[in-house]
Order: sequence, then C-alpha cells, then structure tokens
Amino acid sequence: MQELIVIVIVIAVVYYIFFRKTTKKNIKNENENEMIECEKCKIYISKDEAIMSNGRYYCSKECLNSKD
Repeated sequence: MQELIVIVIVIAVVYYIFFRKTTKKNIKNENENEMIECEKCKIYISKDEAIMSNGRYYCSKECLNSKD
C-alpha cells in the first residue's frame, strides 16, 4: 500500500513539473497575441504581425502606402 502512495506522489510531482509550466506558458502567449485594427481597411490583425508607422498599425504594406 505504501508503494502505491509513493508511486501516485511521484506521478503527481512529474505532472506538476512538466505539464503545469507548459499550460501557464501557453496562456501567457495567448495574452501577448493582442489583436489590433488596421488604420486603413479596419480588419483585425495580430499586433506581432502588424506594421507600425507614426503610431498607427497597418495590416500590410499596401494599406500603409495607400493615400486614400
């Protein structure tokens, strides 16, 4: 019976060390992936993929360079 308790504790510790950190990391990455609106065409794009110019965000070079 004591061996079973030790095995369960070892499995719980291994789970906590390896899988718990991965879950927190994934949640953190989702929060960092903020969506912003293109100044020109008004579609939403990931802030990481957007082009910033003069404090404004654009989805592509075409929207950045258009004079509309």
